[in-house]
Amino acid sequence: MKEIISQFDNHQPLDEKHPQFTPDEDLQLWELAFEYPPLYEALEEMFIESSRNPNPETLKETISAYRKVEEKHFKTIKFEQILNDRFGSNVESILWLLKTTHGSTFTPKRVPLGLDFISDDRQLELIVLNIIAGAVIAYDIPDVYKKDGEAAGALKQIYPNQEVKKLAEKLCKAIRKQPLWVGDLTLGLYDLAHGEPVETQLESSDKPQDKLERLVKEITLLSERHLIMRTKGAGRFPSQAIIQILRIVGHFPTPDVRTISPIQKKYAKKDDEEPLATKWDNYF
Repeated sequence: MKEIISQFDNHQPLDEKHPQFTPDEDLQLWELAFEYPPLYEALEEMFIESSRNPNPETLKETISAYRKVEEKHFKTIKFEQILNDRFGSNVESILWLLKTTHGSTFTPKRVPLGLDFISDDRQLELIVLNIIAGAVIAYDIPDVYKKDGEAAGALKQIYPNQEVKKLAEKLCKAIRKQPLWVGDLTLGLYDLAHGEPVETQLESSDKPQDKLERLVKEITLLSERHLIMRTKGAGRFPSQAIIQILRIVGHFPTPDVRTISPIQKKYAKKDDEEPLATKWDNYF
């Protein structure tokens, strides 16, 4: 995981005079979210390593790396800063729900509380930010996950439609009739005529219900990965907190708890499936 931190050390943002430079304040939230999941995963792995090997040298390295991430990297990628600038009240509502819901507790699952170099509250904040970042990416641009996105059901292969199939079949017949040698083109035309794609071409659905399901699924899987959730109910991430994240991504109309809960239940306790945000190595 130290290699990931070093990648961020070597990352240089575009100079303001660069023709492709865009001020962070003008970027979409999903454009700022990309770098957060790998950085958080690296940070969490270091916390875990430090707790497993509590020797002075490991602790010293962890404290140094954590301070560097807080003081340099989080400020450089600016996801947290701009998220709070634009949607601070929504983030506060999520944290309030996790901290104050009567009869419920939400604590880090993979890292112990009571670490000397990071407060328990900050641990929870980092987890919530990671959940939001993962949800934003899954909602707006799951295409970055490629084959992993397809396996998770977030992306679908595009197949030739009826018009393409008919034209491909017609061209195949014309080529055979001439006859004309066209090399491998024949194989591609044959595939198209039979409704098969020539190459992998994945796309995400823009239908509101599909985007809602992607977001709720990612939140459900991420929260189960990073949080111990003890509640009076099913022990899941609060539906009201998911509603706040839906407001952050601008989903309309805002669904109610009765719409969200069945989707959570559908993807809860999926021990054989990991959140898409953990597949960052395929796009980072």
